Amino acid sequence: MDQGSEEFRFRIEAYTPETIPMARLAEYLRELAAILGETKAVHFVRLEAGSTVIVHQVEPEAAVKVRDRAAAVARRHGSRDAMRAYRAINRMLRQDNGAGALHAQTGAEIIRFPGVHEVGLYGTVTQQCAVDGEVVRIGGTRERVPVTLRSEGERIADCYTSRATAKRLAAHLFEPVRLFGNGRFVREDEGSWKLEYFAFETFVRLSDQPLTGVVEALRAIPGGEWRENALDELHLIRHGSGK
Repeated sequence: MDQGSEEFRFRIEAYTPETIPMARLAEYLRELAAILGETKAVHFVRLEAGSTVIVHQVEPEAAVKVRDRAAAVARRHGSRDAMRAYRAINRMLRQDNGAGALHAQTGAEIIRFPGVHEVGLYGTVTQQCAVDGEVVRIGGTRERVPVTLRSEGERIADCYTSRATAKRLAAHLFEPVRLFGNGRFVREDEGSWKLEYFAFETFVRLSDQPLTGVVEALRAIPGGEWRENALDELHLIRHGSGK
């Protein structure tokens, strides 16, 4: 370890280094980096056994900022992107039937990720729904193809469809769409509902026309003028003559 640097350990109690899929490891690393921040000063070092332990090194000048940022997440007062990443890791751990923890160099636990042991969850709800966003990724080798959207600066992953639908959707890459399907939602301890899995087979492309253009188009639709007895006519249309 470089002199003055600090090592942190993120333990995943769901896999061993020999069993964790590389793509899943990359997902954990991405979200862990979002929690820690200081991306240019945090470096992956190695994997250790004992479940799966991700060892990462923080350069001296960034160590205090990283500790403070992680501590804020532990208190549930972290920045928006850090808390999103915390919830994403917790969700992945639940899906992987495991739990996790981030430890300082001293061995002290900084953040606990309860994962499958999390209390305060209200179970899951599955219902028909629609998901809007820009298509930013389509890919995978399984029969159910993963699709990733981006909406209001956030990624919406865990969307899946058939290969045939994915092929049609690929023609709308980087375009806004609305997906129709069945979503599974979980209510987390702070009361928010998170989309955990979304399966869809139909979609429509959404217009990217700005709101001002839509308003002008509506104003251009001929509608005639209101007459003095307009309210009486509306009442007659709705309720009939009463005879």
